[in-house]
Amino acid sequence: MVNDATKLSKKEMFTMARKYVPMKLETNAPGSARSSCRIVNPWRRPVLLLMCLAVCLAWPLMAQATPAEQAFAQGQQLLADGDLQGALQALATAVKQDRENPEYVRQYTMLRRVVQLRQRLAAEQDPRRWEYMARALRAFYLDQGIYPEALELDEQIHGKLQNAQSASMLAETQLAMNHNAEAATMLGRLAPVEHTPTTRALRVLALVREGKTDEARGLAEQVPLPEKAGPRTIYTVAWMQAALGNEREAMALLTRAMEELSPSQQPGFVAHAEACPEFANLPKGAMAKVLQTKSKVPESKCSGGKSCAGCPMRGNCPKSQGQ
Repeated sequence: MVNDATKLSKKEMFTMARKYVPMKLETNAPGSARSSCRIVNPWRRPVLLLMCLAVCLAWPLMAQATPAEQAFAQGQQLLADGDLQGALQALATAVKQDRENPEYVRQYTMLRRVVQLRQRLAAEQDPRRWEYMARALRAFYLDQGIYPEALELDEQIHGKLQNAQSASMLAETQLAMNHNAEAATMLGRLAPVEHTPTTRALRVLALVREGKTDEARGLAEQVPLPEKAGPRTIYTVAWMQAALGNEREAMALLTRAMEELSPSQQPGFVAHAEACPEFANLPKGAMAKVLQTKSKVPESKCSGGKSCAGCPMRGNCPKSQGQ
């Protein structure tokens, strides 16, 4: 039927579309000149007419997806579902069908490396190399929104490292999945000397979400923010203040975090803030303005390539000129 749809005449498409538009029966009022039932033709309504014509005109375009496009779409869906092996097979099919499409090639190459990395991680014995590989794999999972895989990996990382940083990573993923009780319990197991401003702030967030506001406010008073705190820590404390309903403090800290983030880091934090329910409770206009704050951090445009010889920035880069 998909192939035949492109061969239908305008009259046939009109008839087919009309068949699936609900028709309304209307009865004249009793005692009127004509009391028989008549069909009210919906095509007399201009808006509905335009909508139906749009469906008819778009139908052939929707039916003409190439095998490569279908395979790529399937790969994207499998990736979103966390089926990396199935996604890799689908993307491989897309590349075979259309080797000239750079996006297909890029996605396939990236995912193949990720699958290889995951296989190597399972067999890696060196603790430092394992941690490096695990962090890289975690970054991919979070970037793709594959939180179940990220959670499983974070649990492995925290099981091996058992420190404040690994606890923060695990808590962030748990909060993203609304596993708030688990996050509060896990962070509560840290000894007082192990806590950092980030772990304390994340625990406050988890408790607020659990409805334990009084306990959360008490702990919030124990969240010191060092003068030289990094932008990620500042952002997390701003997030905590937003959860507690402290608008002024949250806005001020969020502005400071945005200023201290590098330009390449800002988009990720902006996306998180826009999706975060705690920040959603702040005034929208003021929040939008804060998220547009320009970075005060200079950032190198170095491509990170093997040498400076072929870099397009070579003429303007102090590094390539020995400075």
